[in-house]
Amino acid sequence: MDTKSFAPRLRLLATVLAAAALLAAGCRREPQPAGQAGSGAPHRGGTVVTGWTAEPGGVNDLILPASQPTHEMLFRVFLHLVEEQSDFDQHPPTFRPQLARSWDWSADHKTLTFHLRDDVVWSDGVPVTADDVRWTWQAQMSRDVVWEGADSKQWITDVEAVDPHTVRFHFSRVYAKQLLDANEGLVYPKHAWEKLPFSEWRKSGDWFKQHLVVDGPFTIGSWQPQQQVVLQRNERYYEKGLPRLDRVVMRLVPSQSAGLTQLLNGELDFLPQIAPGDVKRVQAAPQLQLIAYWFNVYVAVGWNNENPLFQGPEVRRALTLGIDRQKIVDTLLGPYGRVADSPVLTMVWAHDKSLKPWPYDPAEARRILAAKGWRDTDGDGVLDKGGRPFSFELLTNAGNQLRTDATVMIQDQLKQIGVQAMPRQVEFNTLMSQTNEGKFAAAILGFTMDTSLDLRSNFHSRSIVEGANYVRYRNPEMDRLIEQAASQPEMLAEKPYLDQIQQLVHREQPVTFLWESQRLTAVNKKVKDVRPTLAFSFFNLKEWWVEPKP
Repeated sequence: MDTKSFAPRLRLLATVLAAAALLAAGCRREPQPAGQAGSGAPHRGGTVVTGWTAEPGGVNDLILPASQPTHEMLFRVFLHLVEEQSDFDQHPPTFRPQLARSWDWSADHKTLTFHLRDDVVWSDGVPVTADDVRWTWQAQMSRDVVWEGADSKQWITDVEAVDPHTVRFHFSRVYAKQLLDANEGLVYPKHAWEKLPFSEWRKSGDWFKQHLVVDGPFTIGSWQPQQQVVLQRNERYYEKGLPRLDRVVMRLVPSQSAGLTQLLNGELDFLPQIAPGDVKRVQAAPQLQLIAYWFNVYVAVGWNNENPLFQGPEVRRALTLGIDRQKIVDTLLGPYGRVADSPVLTMVWAHDKSLKPWPYDPAEARRILAAKGWRDTDGDGVLDKGGRPFSFELLTNAGNQLRTDATVMIQDQLKQIGVQAMPRQVEFNTLMSQTNEGKFAAAILGFTMDTSLDLRSNFHSRSIVEGANYVRYRNPEMDRLIEQAASQPEMLAEKPYLDQIQQLVHREQPVTFLWESQRLTAVNKKVKDVRPTLAFSFFNLKEWWVEPKP
């Protein structure tokens, strides 16, 4: 599982978790993953069993912490106004109609009008209308609901239901991400859920399951906690002939390795992520196909910038120089990873291509630390200053073997420059609690890149209070650049500011970027038209189909 760079958008994440598949490495354009193509006319019917190491949190994400399985499921049972496309490798993301068939702007660009489809109904037959959109916005902004994504609506002053199929968003200012912000969040059923006051929502998560109506291609057929969720076709879905599958099972598996065993045994048909070390087993299985594609997550060592050990940028840079990140990538990821150098991933249009990862240079690391007063005065092999050894715990989440292995390698490498890193695995929720509260020294974390490229949550000082700026980085220049980027009238105009932000992060190293990696998905060849994206394994789930047995 990965932490989210949420402000907290999973616009793709969406966030994680993690949007999608035409990718660029440096200036080189890489092909879109082909997925599992159909070998004939799509067939309707059948069940696909998928394996996940965590189950969805519920059906109302306004009261849930963000997670990849939750959004994978909810984005298939509820609709957005528009659907963000996976084409932001070369330019800002584009959109296609979903609940809204079209949209237009006022002359001053402060009013955005969506024209809704008139053939979309909830699964109980009630039409989806502008009232649902307005009421959802009211829920998103409610101080009782306390949605973690409410900041995306901060410049929206009103959402007006003009008529049943026309809804108008009013903005207080013009800025680049207006459409992204209007579209942020799913649209929920007013007639079914308004019966529960907003003040009761956070105490009543199961109530929404019991009163579930949907407008997406799937609904929830059954839910066995800690076992599986069964999605079944929504027979009232507006796109005729879709979804093709009767059912999709989201089965909980104890680990990636256990999931792979089930996949090889035929108990699963689809596993969203396998470890690089398991690639050969998948490739050797004639019934399976491997799909490899760059994902929207970077992994980094987050230094608690409020900890006296890590308060100076020179010291953090020395730690980066003391970690052989290329060796870590080569050893743990092989051809499926690369060293990261920025919070804007390499494949994205706004990545600063002038950046080069800091090299592995332990001699320079030792020189910097000595200049900052760190010396081994007692001969124990660990640097010290003022009676304090340069020693700290390096946390990561239990169950993630890749990151656990990385902590051991980092421990060995930092030892060579006189720094003692002590690996410790903790349960994921414990890790999140400790990082949110600043009760840690250093941790290996996965950060999902928001396709809006809003870096406030990770690096703006205001986000420290909100718990999103896990590393507690403060820099007035960073705050100014982030705010200037956010105030631009369109996303392309943000590029000069985003470049400066990336360069500042590179110089100051509030985190040590470790790697970007390809997501390795395994699927049974009988399942056709599987096209995962940078953000979602289930992106085109409604189009999947199962080849009939001969």
